Amino acid sequence: PSIPAILPGTRLAPIGAIAVFAPWLKKAGELCDGISAPVLAALYSAENGFRYGPTAPVSPVGARGPGQFMPGTWDQYGKDADGDGKADVLGIADPVMASGNLLCDNYKLIDDWKKRGLVEGDTLDLTLAAYNAGVGAVKRSGGMPSGHPDYENQTKPYVAKIRATEHVFARMLSPFLGLGIGGGAGDVGNRIVDLAFKYLGLPYVWGGGNINGPSGGGFDCSGLTSYAVFAATGITLPRTSETQWHIGTEVPLYAARPGDLLFGNWQAGGPGHVAIYIGGGQMVHAPTTGDVVRVGPVFPDMKARRIF
Repeated sequence: PSIPAILPGTRLAPIGAIAVFAPWLKKAGELCDGISAPVLAALYSAENGFRYGPTAPVSPVGARGPGQFMPGTWDQYGKDADGDGKADVLGIADPVMASGNLLCDNYKLIDDWKKRGLVEGDTLDLTLAAYNAGVGAVKRSGGMPSGHPDYENQTKPYVAKIRATEHVFARMLSPFLGLGIGGGAGDVGNRIVDLAFKYLGLPYVWGGGNINGPSGGGFDCSGLTSYAVFAATGITLPRTSETQWHIGTEVPLYAARPGDLLFGNWQAGGPGHVAIYIGGGQMVHAPTTGDVVRVGPVFPDMKARRIF
C-alpha cells in the first residue's frame, strides 16, 4: 500500500528504504571533501526516492536507476563498485559510487572555474545544479543555471530541495555512519530528536505510544513526544497535547532549539497537536490518522516550549 512520505517534498517512506544505501553513501561521501554522505542521500531522494532494481522508474528522457543516469554519463562513470562482475545502473553500489565520482569531478571543476572568475555562487549548489542540468549549463550561466524554463522550474527547486533536506538525512544516517549527531552529554535536545527519528515511517495510531515506546502499532502526536522526552531526559510528560502545554517554559518560536516541543492546532481547550522541533523550520511529528511519523514544516500558528 501507499505510505506517506516521511520527508516533505520527497518520495521517501520508511527509514529502512535508505538503510541498504547507507554503507555505499558513506563510502562515496569520503571520495572528496566537497561531497558528503548526507548530500548524496538528499540527492538520491530528490532523484528517484531510493528506488532501485528492475522496477525502478525510468525518466521521460531515459534516465535510469536510483541515480537517474543518462546512458552517456553512465558509460563514463558506471563501474563495478561491488565486485559482482557488472556495472549495474539499476543497483545500489555502482550508481552511488558513480554519483560520488561525478559530483567530486564537477565540484573540483566548478571550484576551479570560480577561482578563475568564470562562475560565481556556492560551489556545492552549483555542483548539484550540474548533476541536474549538466556542468555546461553552469558555465554558460556564469553560475546557477537560469533563464531557461527548465532551469527555473526544475533545476533551482531541485538544488533547494537537496540543501533543505541535507541536515535531516544527516540525522537519519547517523546510526549507520557514526556521525555522532545527538546523544552526547549536554546535548539533550538532539537526543530527543534522534529518538523520535528512530520511528520515522511508523503509522499514526490514535492513543498510541507512551514512555516505553509505540503501542497498538504506532504513535499519536503526544505519544511520540512522551516517549522521546522520557527516553532522553527521564521526564514523564502528561499524556495529551493540551496537558503537555503546561510543562516547561514557553520560548519565542524564533528562539526554538532542537528538542523543544511545538504546539499547534489551537482549540478552546488548548493545543490539539504537539511536535518536536528539529531546526531549520522543520519538525518531527505523528500528524494524523492515515499518516506516519515524519518530518514536516512547522505550522504557522505554533508556539514553542522548552521542557528540559
